[in-house]
Amino acid sequence: MRGVQAAFAALILFASVTPGLADNSSPFIYFATEDPFAAGQPTKNDIYVFGGVFTTGSFGDTINVFGTDYTDSYMVGASYGRDFTDIGAGFVLGGVTGAAIRFGDDDDTSGEFWAGVRLRHQGLVIGDLAIAPALTAGFSAVTGPTEIERNREIRYDGDASFLGFIGAELSFRVRQAPNVELVYQLHH
Repeated sequence: MRGVQAAFAALILFASVTPGLADNSSPFIYFATEDPFAAGQPTKNDIYVFGGVFTTGSFGDTINVFGTDYTDSYMVGASYGRDFTDIGAGFVLGGVTGAAIRFGDDDDTSGEFWAGVRLRHQGLVIGDLAIAPALTAGFSAVTGPTEIERNREIRYDGDASFLGFIGAELSFRVRQAPNVELVYQLHH
């Protein structure tokens, strides 16, 4: 968790010491209604590689990054997103699909596949830093449940092999590297 704290601190420090590089035709702080760093036509495709850790709590419990109860189960994967249409006021509607490998001390290795619809905003621009929220809703299928999922299957008399999901995310990018983002996402 210390690594995440250090990354956020470095990102904030970097953004705070580079305001002199900000676009002179835009205010220092504003909500973007189009891609703030694109020269010409913005890219419609995104690919990201990620790694993460499972928590024992519910979706709401994981919002507190520094206070949640993490497990010894992890996932590594990749996701592809495509923007379909700009719906105005800085909002973009698109789709996302992805795959991950899940593993850990108490879990057998399993796979997860998902697809969903994503609504994202171009974000809040502070100098050379853009912070953009997004929300994805869709379906997820797994090849085998994790220990947490098995316990919830028993508790709720359910089946975790095919689920609906919601994924909230915040992405951070800087003007100096407009095609690279640091994305923090809560999945499920």
